[in-house]
Amino acid sequence: MTTILRTLLAAALLAGAAATSAPAQPWPARPIRMIVPTGPGLGTDILARLLADGISRPLGQQVYVENLPGASGILGAQAAARAAPDGYTVFFANASTFTSNMFMLKSLPYDPVRDFTPVAMTTDRSPFVISVNPELPVKSLFELIAYGKAQPGKLAYGVDATSGYGIVVGRLLNRRTGIDMVEVLYRATPQLLQDVAAGTIQAMISSFAPVVAFAQAGKLRRIALTSAQRFPGVEDIPTVAETVPGIEIDGWLVVVAPAGTPSDIVVRLNREIRAFLERPEMQKRLNSLGLALSGVNTPETTAQFIAREQAQWRAFAQELDLKPE
Repeated sequence: MTTILRTLLAAALLAGAAATSAPAQPWPARPIRMIVPTGPGLGTDILARLLADGISRPLGQQVYVENLPGASGILGAQAAARAAPDGYTVFFANASTFTSNMFMLKSLPYDPVRDFTPVAMTTDRSPFVISVNPELPVKSLFELIAYGKAQPGKLAYGVDATSGYGIVVGRLLNRRTGIDMVEVLYRATPQLLQDVAAGTIQAMISSFAPVVAFAQAGKLRRIALTSAQRFPGVEDIPTVAETVPGIEIDGWLVVVAPAGTPSDIVVRLNREIRAFLERPEMQKRLNSLGLALSGVNTPETTAQFIAREQAQWRAFAQELDLKPE
């Protein structure tokens, strides 16, 4: 073997040894994408941006929001499910992407169970609110039910067609109370708010945040919330369950990662998310958006929570005979 060949071989062996012994680049080494399945300015997006900003500094890399709205969250969920499981993509999922979509939509292009690794809860209480036009002669859910029974088929309520949760709340009320409210589906909440305020239809079921300004201006009257307990800051609004026991439905928001994301990355993300959300000022901010977080928050408890919610929705689908469309 010539001197040149010996030299080249030795250099190659040294390079190979250096490559195998070099430590892996620490995570995160570049910005992290947080996919949000709604448009800018909505409650989900607001919290996602607060969270992304809040965990960027302790992680040492920017966490940036990418809005992928449309199709009941399917576009965002699909993009997140197909992303590389390397810790550089997370999904800020709303409840419908993991529950109602499973039972109300056909041929989902993602699997809510198989395609994701739970990371952390961000909120587990996000009640829906039943609101009425202030000219309607009802001030409680009990009075709304009595009014509906006295005028079967004449009381109409609106709901955003993209909200499986709002739809199910209305149908459960009809089924369990024996009233016959007419369901009117809207493409978006803003037009629904305007129509109820104007008296075009009498009532609506929606998430909490969009109704706040209308209620404060006296354009809508909030008569019941769907959470199990009365909500912080609006304790004067009764729960649905106080009148119709058993109807307890909350929206929720959760951070997940593509399936296969390394466990050490999942644990680190959970730690930073939990530390940020546990700040007292963040708890107050959550409540102002109609959101709340309670209980232990680990990847394992997050997975257990999602499983319980999916089981509840399976029961709703059976009771209401929901057919995927």
